[in-house]
Amino acid sequence: MKITHISANNWRNFKTIDFNLERRLFIVGPNAAGKSNLLDLFRFLGEVAAPGGGLASAISSRGGLSKVRSLFSRNFRKGRLIIDVDLIDGDKCTAYPSRGNRGGLNRPIVDQELVEQNGKTILKRPNSMDESDKERLTQTHLEQIAANQDFRDIADYFSKVQYFHLVPQIIRDPGRINATPQDPFGRDFIAQMNAIPKRTRDARMRRMQRALQAAVPEFESLEIEVDPSGTPHLKAGYRNWRSTPSTQYETDFSDGTLRLIGLLWTIIKAPSNAGVLLLEEPELSLNSAIVKVLPSMFATTQRYNDLQIVLSTHAPELLDEEGISPKEILILRVTDDGTTADLLSDLDHPMDNIELGLPTSDVIHQLIAPHELQGLIDSSSR
Repeated sequence: MKITHISANNWRNFKTIDFNLERRLFIVGPNAAGKSNLLDLFRFLGEVAAPGGGLASAISSRGGLSKVRSLFSRNFRKGRLIIDVDLIDGDKCTAYPSRGNRGGLNRPIVDQELVEQNGKTILKRPNSMDESDKERLTQTHLEQIAANQDFRDIADYFSKVQYFHLVPQIIRDPGRINATPQDPFGRDFIAQMNAIPKRTRDARMRRMQRALQAAVPEFESLEIEVDPSGTPHLKAGYRNWRSTPSTQYETDFSDGTLRLIGLLWTIIKAPSNAGVLLLEEPELSLNSAIVKVLPSMFATTQRYNDLQIVLSTHAPELLDEEGISPKEILILRVTDDGTTADLLSDLDHPMDNIELGLPTSDVIHQLIAPHELQGLIDSSSR
């Protein structure tokens, strides 16, 4: 199963979104265009479907419906938050639109919920039971095991959404924030690694070690060491003039090394029925030579599973890899009526430049770079 199309109205920066998805999607755009918010649309679906989650929880964790609904919505689509998702699994095509409206007691209310399969309607709400008990409309059927039997594979797929945005400072000092288990910013990242059965963990660590030996100068070994208090730590060995490697722990690792370790672990541990992996600026702190091979690394991983990768980036050079199609690049641009999202393949003039031989990074830079930066320079003068 994979997502093939996303359509949404009144989501955060976006008054409207409508685009197809390949197995990879690279999201580019200027600062504050909504790259993180677009990734969060996938996270939102995952949290609605996840065990212990649900619509009310997903909305509340984002500060309420007013924080989720676009400031540009006004009366567009009656101000409703609308999310449509098409999925395909072999010959099966399923659409899941969910429309949320503000209801009594300032709660999100399901205005419409629809599931279709091969043109046949499996679920359509509100139904007669909803009409007799309005409280039912505070939950989607996606989050209810007792109600989603006919389309549970969709709920299971959404619940597999993973988000990666490790913050090196949090890995080094996990006590600086309070976080739930499986924290995407790294608070319990090393503990997650250590919780894997030893045989599986060691096999994954060996693969990571080979990759790090290729990418990090003088890197030799990587293992997990548990201190007397029971806290696990990453321990690396580096070659030097002595006969034994010098030792470093995660508190000594560079930001780039920690980010790369996190990225490698996330990719390697992806199961065969992997779902959607969201990567926020995976190029951060990495050498440009490593950044350029990330797409090839992702493509290699995807040969062995159904992983669908959606990532945001501020590094257009990442997109010059020969195997990346214009259908895989989503361009965000800010307008007076919200952010627009267009696949590069749908933009005629930029595609003409690519066909003339211009690097994809140059074409994208022309589309998203701020045009008036003199004020930024002038602001530093006295």
